[in-house]
Amino acid sequence: MIKAVIFDFDGIIADTEELHFTCLKDILYQEEIFINRQTYDEIYLALDDKNCFKRAFATAKSKELSHQEIEELVKRKANLLQSNLTEVKLFSGTSEWIKKHASEVLLGICSGALHREITQVLSKHSLLEYFAVIVTAEDVEQSKPSPEGYLLALQRLQEISGRHISPSECLVIEDSVAGIEAAKAARMYCAAITNSYSREKLCQADVIFDSILELSLERLDIQLRPPDILPSG
Repeated sequence: MIKAVIFDFDGIIADTEELHFTCLKDILYQEEIFINRQTYDEIYLALDDKNCFKRAFATAKSKELSHQEIEELVKRKANLLQSNLTEVKLFSGTSEWIKKHASEVLLGICSGALHREITQVLSKHSLLEYFAVIVTAEDVEQSKPSPEGYLLALQRLQEISGRHISPSECLVIEDSVAGIEAAKAARMYCAAITNSYSREKLCQADVIFDSILELSLERLDIQLRPPDILPSG
């Protein structure tokens, strides 16, 4: 039985990937590093900001950034993105799905975005109150595909609820290959939404949908049960 649903944020709740790409591209351009959207989707989409800059400088300039340099680049990108967040829209049906299921299961977020970015968008759309836990890039050492973020989100959900929740009782909703790998490494079920990648690239997920509106927790509970406890008849 699914007791908790942990959402990715960018590309699942908020339609922000184009904005993240544009801001990252602009900051890198100022540093004489050039990326296009295909490169972003293939390499950077699932990474948090600090790992985006680490990867970009290592690849383009064979340079290892200092902690101070990384922090400065992350701050510049965050400020640029912050000034454009008011225009961000949610994916169709997401708000309705969250409100419908918030009373049935615990809801959390695990994202490579920054905390203030997530809370600003959720607050604008009156969704912040529905999430018991928000794990962001500031909370972890390793970004996806590491399972660190999802395991931390589960730990915090257990602490807040006072209930034991096993990884197999968690459903992760993701849009990226690295996100799916993180969820599976955490031993959680994963539903992928084709907002950012094709079905073929998301094939490691347990189930794949074209829209969150297709995702029924009741049907998924039955689908994900081991065969020996499926209802008779």
